[in-house]
Amino acid sequence: MGKADLEKNQKYAKIIEKNLKLTCKPVAMKLISSEDEIPEGFELIGEKIRHCEMVRKASLGDKFYSSVEEQMCLGGAGAIGLREMPEKLANGEKYFSLGRFKDLETAKSLTDKLSIIKDEHWGIVYAPLDEANFKADVVQIISEPVTSMKLAQSIVYSSGDKIKPNFAGIQSLCGDAFAYPYLEKSVNFTLGCDGSRKAADIKDYEMAIGISSDNLDEVISGLELI
Repeated sequence: MGKADLEKNQKYAKIIEKNLKLTCKPVAMKLISSEDEIPEGFELIGEKIRHCEMVRKASLGDKFYSSVEEQMCLGGAGAIGLREMPEKLANGEKYFSLGRFKDLETAKSLTDKLSIIKDEHWGIVYAPLDEANFKADVVQIISEPVTSMKLAQSIVYSSGDKIKPNFAGIQSLCGDAFAYPYLEKSVNFTLGCDGSRKAADIKDYEMAIGISSDNLDEVISGLELI
């Protein structure tokens, strides 16, 4: 972590800004195992809010870190690997009680497929990409669908494969756009969820894209070439 990471992230942020229609800044996030791994210049967030709200704050220019104690949403904290997933979320009871599924069995079938980071970490760092002096685990972009189209084009430019988004309208910014690309070393596209649209003010015309560190170079290269 340091100057080299910051300079690379600033370069990538400029390329993204030049080639994509953005509604806010790309967000760099990194899981950390202890306080010793907090990057220089970062302070603890001064409030207890949801992970999706933290992503939104970073997309608007704030940088900070959070431990599990500052994570208000237990499901979000479970998805990103800061705690064990609450039992009633993991077994589908919570979503069934909200009327999202026809029966508990169907709810459990879906929650079994949600992306959850099982290895627990001490905390997570958030920053606008152009202020991140660390190598991000995932870079997340909240923007309009036309941005996702351009990103998809930048991926297929080199891969020749169709894009296969993985989402369910549940645990969007935490599970779909962070845990899934983190675990699968991939890029994922997600349409948001009720929680993120309400708590984090994800607009009706916005969606989210999560890009793992393993794919970031390829995405940036494709953006420059198409």
